[in-house]
Amino acid sequence: MRNLPKKLEVNYDRRIFEQLQETIELSERLQKEIEELKNSYRREIRSMDAERSKIENEIRGKFRKERWERESAYEKGINNIKVYYEKGIAELSKTQREEVKRLNEIVCDQAAEIERLKEENAGLREILNKNSSNSSKPPSSDGFKKIQNSRAPSGRKAGGQKGHKGHVAVFYEKPTEIIEIKAKKCGCGDRIQYTNRSYAKKQLADIEIHTKIIEYRTYHGICECCGRQSENRAPITDRITYGNTLKSFSNMLSTEGNVSINRIGQMITEITGGILNLSEGTICKWNKDLSKHLIPSIQTIKEKLLTAPVLNKDETGIREIKKSNWLHVLSNNKYSLFYADSQRSKNADIRAGILPAFKGVLVHDNFKSLYHFTCTHAECNAHILRYLKGVVESKDRKWAKAMIELLLAAKTAVKGNVLSPTKILDFHRLYDEILENGRLEFLENEKPEYSGNDIKLWRRMKEYKTQHLLFLSDINVPFDNNQAERDLRMIKAKTKISGCFRSSDGGSVFAVLKSYTSTLRKNGFNIFDGIRSAWSANPVLF
Repeated sequence: MRNLPKKLEVNYDRRIFEQLQETIELSERLQKEIEELKNSYRREIRSMDAERSKIENEIRGKFRKERWERESAYEKGINNIKVYYEKGIAELSKTQREEVKRLNEIVCDQAAEIERLKEENAGLREILNKNSSNSSKPPSSDGFKKIQNSRAPSGRKAGGQKGHKGHVAVFYEKPTEIIEIKAKKCGCGDRIQYTNRSYAKKQLADIEIHTKIIEYRTYHGICECCGRQSENRAPITDRITYGNTLKSFSNMLSTEGNVSINRIGQMITEITGGILNLSEGTICKWNKDLSKHLIPSIQTIKEKLLTAPVLNKDETGIREIKKSNWLHVLSNNKYSLFYADSQRSKNADIRAGILPAFKGVLVHDNFKSLYHFTCTHAECNAHILRYLKGVVESKDRKWAKAMIELLLAAKTAVKGNVLSPTKILDFHRLYDEILENGRLEFLENEKPEYSGNDIKLWRRMKEYKTQHLLFLSDINVPFDNNQAERDLRMIKAKTKISGCFRSSDGGSVFAVLKSYTSTLRKNGFNIFDGIRSAWSANPVLF
């Protein structure tokens, strides 16, 4: 009965009560009939008693015999009635017990099915509610859904704040052309004399793009004295040679502008008024040739990264000739090294040659194969905050809410500050307390075999506690892995604009060029000048 829903339990009790009531009413009717029989019998007795004085001696024996027979028949009838109704009640109870048992089995099966459907529905809802703010999904997968920004409001108005130093356009010190505006005559017709040498200036800034075609004509002559034939040579070897400025402009559009190869050719044709019509193969060759000139710079970047105290590591997928490959990055705020590989695993990093010998701190996104390397590891807490937000939205876990508040408080505390050992221990203690509260929350609300994403996240945070809180004790270690993520962000724009790489080494060539230009930008060099100097066999070595 405990397993029956309340509605079925009430209906069942009502039916039993109604059947019992019918039995009682039937018994009462029989009792009434018996009483009527008894009354009839007594009347006959009284009638016989009235005549007893006349025929007492004659019928005494006969009367006793009839009385005994009637009483026996009465008792037998009563017993038969009791047996009949007791048998009916017994058969009815057995049928009801079987029906109750059958209903219990149906209810148990339905309860199990409801529980299974609830778990399935919760899993599907969790998948549907995932977006770029509460999981590792990219923003491009959000579609038209409005995603709540996870940043806390500052309470300040938009735009420049009070006391903000404004920016004003500054005059250029060396104008390429000066035009003096001096009217010769006044409106009255007299000549104007300018005695004051002061003036007000305004400048027009613009660029001019013109095509420069130099034709070398070599002639053959004969010496008038000795008769030797003279052969002149041009400073270029190919039939048509393109200058380093044009090549640098094309390289910059491809690497920094993320422009597709065919669009680069179209843009150069349009800029030059149709004079230069470059093939896609020529532009691709320029990228490959530049990557060969950059080998010394890439080697310098590797040496700098190898001795850096902290490195950020990340990777993302790219397409090369209908195949899925990976673009990896190792970087910090000064240097970037990109490398393309067919694998995402540790083998790709071994082939790159940095991590096997690196002894500093490596910040990454809990990619397990990176723990193969013996350097110190730090986990990205930005990913953890997104995952914790997803747990709060899907499961409303109290421990996840508390952990978000703790990590954000720790991030604020270390911003430009060195924490005392006591403060660091306090954060570690609170971290452990929150995880313990989470364990009790799971024991209270979930089955022992529960294995949802939230408990997996709890286990991960418990196992990698040291890596998540390393930023507290080492000021050089960042709170998150945003440096590597920002460095890799451009490849998504490149993929959206240009599509996949059309050659087997397209990703590797792009990685070399991007390593160079990204490092130029981080160190304040002019990217265009840096590329042009590389074409002159003098790349920047940082």
